[in-house]
Amino acid sequence: MQTQAKTFIGNHFFIYTLGLIFVFGLWFLFSFTIGQGNLYFPSPIDTIIKVGELLGGASIYKAIGWTILRTLIGFLISLIIAFILGTIAGQYHRVYIFLKPLMLVLKSIPTAAFVFLFLVLSGSRFAPIYIVFLLSFPILYEAISGGMNSISSEVEDSLRLDSSNFFTTITKVKLPLAIPYVIVGLTSSFALSLKTEIMAEIITGDTNYGLGSLISAYRTIDPTDLTPIFAIAFIALLFILIIDLIGMIINRHIKIE
Repeated sequence: MQTQAKTFIGNHFFIYTLGLIFVFGLWFLFSFTIGQGNLYFPSPIDTIIKVGELLGGASIYKAIGWTILRTLIGFLISLIIAFILGTIAGQYHRVYIFLKPLMLVLKSIPTAAFVFLFLVLSGSRFAPIYIVFLLSFPILYEAISGGMNSISSEVEDSLRLDSSNFFTTITKVKLPLAIPYVIVGLTSSFALSLKTEIMAEIITGDTNYGLGSLISAYRTIDPTDLTPIFAIAFIALLFILIIDLIGMIINRHIKIE
């Protein structure tokens, strides 16, 4: 099993690296054709140089810390509520059907439309947290409830014959079997939450520390140079790629075990 896991990680890391090289190739191409210096599409080299300059100062670390903190607050709140409702819906199909229209509405309404609502209700400081919750909650709920509902009918029949109580069924059987679905939901929703948090910081004009606030500041300082904005986006992208890779490895490891 360990050899299989190492082979999987090695092969996927190689393919993942090829994908990154392909992305950088497209980046060079777009920068060369439509970049016009750093006005529209800064080159990867200029962007990476700017990343090094930003990482040499203290402001970027404060911005990263505040953005991640606000993302985690909204994400953890949504995870707790999604776990409670998703577990109940995964156990009782009628509850799942009852909540389906609500989840459809939450997933369908444009997130940006709620930014202005939360901005009025809570101010620029807390609005991004609510936006993160709004985005991540239905994804986490579907991952938990969907994972539990995907259990085979043979397992369901065995549980009925054993007459297991609610908590035993959930903790000993359904949640362990649903873990791969939950891991995928966690990684994908957290990556989206981080991007949404940055977007919300930009839209709300939040003057507190954050990557979105830093982007707005650099955009105001020099609108003709997008290099700092691309550099900040590149730093955020690194976090998202790491989260995605960790989630992929964990999910594969769980399936192997």
